[in-house]
Amino acid sequence: MKILAPAKINLFLEVLGRRPDGYHAIRTLFLPLAGLADELEIVLTAEPGLQLTCSGPVAVPTGEDNICIRAARAFCRHFDLPESHSLHLQKNIPAVAGLGGGSSDAAAVLLLLADLHGLPGERRQELLPLATAQGADVPFFLEPRPALGEGIGERLTRIPLGQPLELLLLNPGFPLPVAWSYQHWRRPAGATPPDFQNLSAVLARGSAREIAAMAWNDLEFAALEKFPLLQILRQHLLQAGAYAVHVSGSGPTLFALCPEGRSQAIQQALQEQFVPPCRILTVRVQADAALPPRPEAGA
Repeated sequence: MKILAPAKINLFLEVLGRRPDGYHAIRTLFLPLAGLADELEIVLTAEPGLQLTCSGPVAVPTGEDNICIRAARAFCRHFDLPESHSLHLQKNIPAVAGLGGGSSDAAAVLLLLADLHGLPGERRQELLPLATAQGADVPFFLEPRPALGEGIGERLTRIPLGQPLELLLLNPGFPLPVAWSYQHWRRPAGATPPDFQNLSAVLARGSAREIAAMAWNDLEFAALEKFPLLQILRQHLLQAGAYAVHVSGSGPTLFALCPEGRSQAIQQALQEQFVPPCRILTVRVQADAALPPRPEAGA
C-alpha cells in the first residue's frame, strides 16, 4: 500500500514563549502544498522487524532514529501488532527545511498502517496522541488541510480557503535544525505580528494579496541574520514580483506568495541567477472545494 506525504508551509507563526515541558507555545497557520510530497509504501513481511529503505533526490538516514521507524514502532506497540513491516520512502521534500517532511512521513506511516491492518473507524481517534508523541507538526498531517494550530501546534482548527494560492519555494540547499531556530528566536523591537484572530476570515475571502499581508514568522528574524544569503534571495523574489516572501517554519526554505499565473515566470527569473544547490519549486495550495481526500500515491 502506498500514500503521499505532502509538504507544508507555515503562512503565520507566532511564538508565545517557552513552556515548562521545553516546547514553545505557538500560534500558527498550516497550509498543505500540492506539488511537493514524499511517497511511502509499506508491506507486511514474514520476518519480524521493521526495515526502511529510501530513494529519491533527498538522502536521509534509514536507521532506528528515522521518524518513520519510530512511528511504525509506536503504532505496532499501541495496537499490539507484530513489528513485521518493510517500509520504502521516496524522499522528495528537502530535509530539515521547515517544510514538515519528517512530520508528514510519520503521519503517513500511521495512516498507512491503520489502512493496512483494517483499523476500525472508532479506533482511529487513537492516532492523534500517537502522532503528537512523534512531533508537534505530525497531527496536522493526519488530515492535511488548511488549519490554525495552537498549543505546540497540535490543537488544530480546520479553516476554509476561498481561492487556490500560487507559491514558489526556494530551498537554499543547507539545513537549519528546528532546535536552533527556537533557541535563537527573537522579535525585533517594534515588530508586531498581524492579528491571529483575523486569519480565518482573510483566508476564506481568498485574495492572495490580502493573505500575503497576513504572512508572519517569528523564527525568521534570527535565520535571516545568520544566513545573509536568505535575505538576498528574499529580495530577488520580491523584485521579481512576489507579493510576500517569508521563511517557512523553522527554515531555511523561503516561500513566496505569487500573483496568479506568475509563479513560473518568477521561477525562471530566479533560476537564471541562482544555481544548485538552490532548489526552486512551484507549488499550490488548493482551495477548500478542490481538496481531495488524503492523497494516494499516483493520484
